[in-house]
Amino acid sequence: MYRILLTLMLAGALLGVSNAAIADIESELVTYRIVTEDSEEIREETNAVSPNDVIEYELRYTNVSERPKTGLRIVGPIPTETTYIANSASASIMTSLEVSIDGGTSFAAEPLIVTDSSGTQTEISADEYTQIRWNSLVGIQPGETHVFTYRVVVN
Repeated sequence: MYRILLTLMLAGALLGVSNAAIADIESELVTYRIVTEDSEEIREETNAVSPNDVIEYELRYTNVSERPKTGLRIVGPIPTETTYIANSASASIMTSLEVSIDGGTSFAAEPLIVTDSSGTQTEISADEYTQIRWNSLVGIQPGETHVFTYRVVVN
């Protein structure tokens, strides 16, 4: 079984806000293994996985300040030895979703389409994604928690 380094995932799943604002936002990452029993999906908290397991990352961000926060950008890394499951990302609030294939240097909407020098467009497969990013379209109010999830399969 592979061990999932939760602290590494938390370090990679940072808010795209100023350092002062980060102090006012608490974050939590919960890792679930998705199993199917009697045609029903069940989420089991886990910190160890095996090849072919489907894993759901749930990132929770809570505003612990007394002031609303805006402009939040949540990044979820796709761990090595896993493949992002296309269109599995969701959020509890209105967001725009973007993906990266270069470790977070650049992001674009999913599905990611690239255009070569001849003008030919190619859709990039989800197995090439290295990170996903939610751009919040609403603020996070004091005491409010926003939840972001996405799934990967272990290679």
